[in-house]
Parts: sequence; C-alpha cells; structure tokens
Amino acid sequence: MASKTFAARGKKIGWIVLAVLLMASAALFMPLRIKARVEVARGNPIQHIILEGRSMLGLRRAPWRVRVSGQPAWGSPAEGYFISPNEVSDFHVSAFPRFSQTFKVAPSGDSFSSSGLADEGDREAFRRWFVAILEDQLERLSPAWEPAQRDCSGLLRFVFHEAWGPHTEEWRARTAYGGGVAARNPAFECGGPWRAGFPTSEGWKPFAKGAVLRNFSCVFMGRDTQSAKPGDLLFFSRGGAHATPDHAMAFARPESDGMPVLIYHTGREQSGLSRDAGEMRRVRLSDLLQHPDAEFRPLPENPSFLGVYRWRVLADAPAFY
Repeated sequence: MASKTFAARGKKIGWIVLAVLLMASAALFMPLRIKARVEVARGNPIQHIILEGRSMLGLRRAPWRVRVSGQPAWGSPAEGYFISPNEVSDFHVSAFPRFSQTFKVAPSGDSFSSSGLADEGDREAFRRWFVAILEDQLERLSPAWEPAQRDCSGLLRFVFHEAWGPHTEEWRARTAYGGGVAARNPAFECGGPWRAGFPTSEGWKPFAKGAVLRNFSCVFMGRDTQSAKPGDLLFFSRGGAHATPDHAMAFARPESDGMPVLIYHTGREQSGLSRDAGEMRRVRLSDLLQHPDAEFRPLPENPSFLGVYRWRVLADAPAFY
C-alpha cells in the first residue's frame, strides 16, 4: 500500500516538475517585451505598424494574440500591419500578455481628397472607358499589355491605367484599341498618382498583386452581386491545401436580358514541361453561380468568395492621393 502511495506521489511530483519546466521554457521563449512603432514615408498613403517582440533570452518572437482596431488593417504579427488612414484617428494595438498601445495616425500622402473622382460625370466616364477597354481584350490582347503581366490582376492593372486616357489616335495605335468612343475622357488632372501607380506598402508602384489591389485600391461593397455596377470587381481567395493568390473578375456591360456579365483572364499555368499562357474569358453571372468548382461561386456562404469591390477612385468612401 505504501509503495503505491509513494508511486502516486512520485507521479504527481513528476507532472509538477514537467509543468514547471514547460512554464519556464515558455517564459524564456515567449515574446514578453513588445514594442510597436509606425513607419511613414513621404507621399506614401500606406503606413506600416511594426511590432517587435523579444523573449527573456533576447530572441526575436512575433507577438501573440495581437488585436488591432480603429482603422481597417491588413497584415500579420510577423510582417506588421498596414493601414491607410483617411483622417486623423486612433489606431490601437494589443498583444499577449499585457501589451497595449494607441497611436494617433493621420493621412500621409502628399495631398488628400474626399474622393478620387469627385465629379459624377468623371466617374461615369472612367467606368465606361474601363469597361470598353476590358471588353476589347476579348477581341485582341493589346500589345501595350506586357505578356509577363497577363493574368487576372494584370488585366485589372492594365485596363485601370489605360482608362484615364487621353484616348487619342496615338493612344489607339499604341494599344490597338478597336472599339468606339466610350465616353468623354475623365478629368486627367484628377488622377494624380493613380494614373501610373497603385498604393503599396513600398509607396506608389505600377505593379501591385491582387491582394494589394483589393486591400488598398478598392473599397468593399458587400457580398451581394446584384448591387454591382459595370467596372466593379469580384475577388476570390482559396486557402487550405489549395492556397492560391487572389483571383479577380470584372463586371462588364450586362446582356440584353439584363444578366450581369464578367470578364477575366485565367492566368498563367505551368506544370512539368507544359506551359499555358492563359486566356481571356467572358461569363454570365448566372453561369458563374453554377460553376463546377464551388469555390468560384460568388455566394455569401462560400468562404472563398471575398465579395464585391469598387475601385477607390469611383467609390463614395474617402480616397487618398
């Protein structure tokens, strides 16, 4: 009987020792000393919230259980968070175990306006040219669209920049545009840096990946596709074992029966010795809702469907210049 009691006590002590060792290891390696700072570059509307965590041993560790609030943010504890404030406001960061800090953030671009294209006529002109150039790619791929940029987000970047104009005869020759005059030219001076670049964490750049376009150049309009206008965008993102970059489609003019139509580029695919440059496609929304791959159906219950987005320069939400 005594031997069993002794064994039970020994087992209990063993568990206690193990728990103490685990707690000590966690204390030595978990991020306990946390600092946060904001990096702002002149003329860059994107601000970078950098988090630094160190353990008791001085090892760098990404902070745990980070929570941010006060501004829409994109990122992670390891890479930091990116924000684009449209007005002076507070941005709060907290992390385990007891870190909390609030920053006063303000727009950091060279200039700021309540909207990219404040005039409704300019918005409609931009939207019509965007759709016209988008549809023209179904007839022929523009030689001005670099082959290396031909994928779904590359299509959006190319058409967005060409929609600003001016749409002269020289422009038609350069882009091989074969359509008619879609509208008057949107006010060229209102484009600012949008005419040649997109906001990114490194500043205004002509190239931006799909997720960066979605987060920084667009405004989320919801998950109801019926509210979309021509020129609006659909974004998808497949995670898990099928993790892929964002996939995007753009709304074109609806068909005669009123059914919305989307246009997109399939993107490049490469496997083994085969290489596929991808192709332009046009699809009715009703057919897309029945897509063989359920992850590409724009339905609210589909977690891979990120929603309907509108170019920031066309949205009523504030836009940075």
